[in-house]
Amino acid sequence: MDKSKLPIGIFDSGVGGLTVVNKLRMLLPHENIIYVGDTKRNPYGSRTAAEILSYTRDILRFMSAQSVKLVAIGCNTVTATVYPQLMQEVPYPLIGMSKGIKTAQKISAGGTIAVFATELTIANHSHKKAAAAWDPGLKIIEQPCPELAGLIERGYLQGTKIMAPLQKYLAPVLQTQADTAIFGCTHFPFIQPLFEMLSQDRLAFVDPAHEMALEVLEVLKKADLLNRNSHSGTLQLCFTDATERGGMLAAQLIPKHEFSVQKIRLT
Repeated sequence: MDKSKLPIGIFDSGVGGLTVVNKLRMLLPHENIIYVGDTKRNPYGSRTAAEILSYTRDILRFMSAQSVKLVAIGCNTVTATVYPQLMQEVPYPLIGMSKGIKTAQKISAGGTIAVFATELTIANHSHKKAAAAWDPGLKIIEQPCPELAGLIERGYLQGTKIMAPLQKYLAPVLQTQADTAIFGCTHFPFIQPLFEMLSQDRLAFVDPAHEMALEVLEVLKKADLLNRNSHSGTLQLCFTDATERGGMLAAQLIPKHEFSVQKIRLT
């Protein structure tokens, strides 16, 4: 069997990982992709580590049944809490969500970088740890945003319902010397225009999905697993609930005719 023709798997607790899918398709247009959004058990940001481990194992069993050649975790919370343990449990490369530190460092003039993420990702201080390892001179401002992912998941991409909490989360960051901000949750690029408007261009925003797409490219190259088909790859979106809403949000990023949507059961 030619393993290069096998699909890439990407998953998230909901629709956030679609922002990763979008970047990956731009960089690797010939790859076939299977996306799993666990919309039935979303959000993961308020779950325990034990619950997240169990849910992620369910997803990886599904991915294994689809004969994927690689899986990318499009979820910062999963990456921050259970990724190291899961790496040893699957027979294919498993890539955690990138932190975006390298890109943010290049952009930041003053070396003070904000991170907007779920409570659990912030509690793990994963971005602070990555920054300290990469460049101890960087200062990381951590800002938990407990309401945003859930609101985006329910389709609130504009209006007062999403603007009010966003203003609340931005306010303390704008009182600091931060000039660059990382989206530490893959849901947040859906509302990047709102972040930019409310910050009044005081912050440059970094979507780590680009770094992750580059890492996937490198891993596939080294393993000689790049799909060399000349035609565009397929995109299959699988959700555990609310498939219609998942498809609607996907269409904010990807033309409708370029993907199919289905409901799946993981347990």
